[in-house]
Amino acid sequence: MTSAFYESITAGLEGLVERAWDSHGMLVLDLPAANLVPVVDRLKKEFGFALFLDVTAVDHLGRVPRFDVVYHFLCPAQMQRVRLKLQVDEAHPEVPTLTTHYG
Repeated sequence: MTSAFYESITAGLEGLVERAWDSHGMLVLDLPAANLVPVVDRLKKEFGFALFLDVTAVDHLGRVPRFDVVYHFLCPAQMQRVRLKLQVDEAHPEVPTLTTHYG
């Protein structure tokens, strides 16, 4: 992990992220769904994560909340990726759209 770059991100997103950790050299940010748009906005504008690579979901049958929604972004200038993870309840499996940011 490019620690200085990732440390600046976690410091800049303090209060919006529940947990920041390293997974095989990639910064992973756990955050509430309500913070998705503000976090993505700042990642793009302040830290250069201009490419939205993919979004997927993981079903943790038996866990509450049941689902994780997982996003991957790339900062071309640093050639670094970041992963965002949101836990989503089975009763309300909805997350905000990012079409206004990466449409």
